[in-house]
Amino acid sequence: MAKRLAFLLIAAGLIGFGALRQFGTPAVPAADRARCEAIVAELYQGSPETIATMAASCGDAGMVAMMDARKAGDGASEAAASVAAANRSDIVGTLINCALIGAGIGALGAAFGAARRKA
Repeated sequence: MAKRLAFLLIAAGLIGFGALRQFGTPAVPAADRARCEAIVAELYQGSPETIATMAASCGDAGMVAMMDARKAGDGASEAAASVAAANRSDIVGTLINCALIGAGIGALGAAFGAARRKA
């Protein structure tokens, strides 16, 4: 019984922490999002439709990197490198979150296995 309870507590903690990281926190910090939206508003002053469409994408790390590169006047290769780096770090974070959730599911399986062996 104690082993099953320990596995259940570990599972709940891992799944909860992984889910919180994945779904409870924004992918892009608020300051970065605001900076991206300001750059979009500055670059596309004459087109409210474009501003609305592009500002909606400022929650993506790649979009923030692209707007920062555009504002800095970077060339295409520098902009592509910064977008790729931003997307790579976003993918690594997602993989870590999924690994935490997967480990929690594994701990749930271990809890049910321990209960089944005892019965």
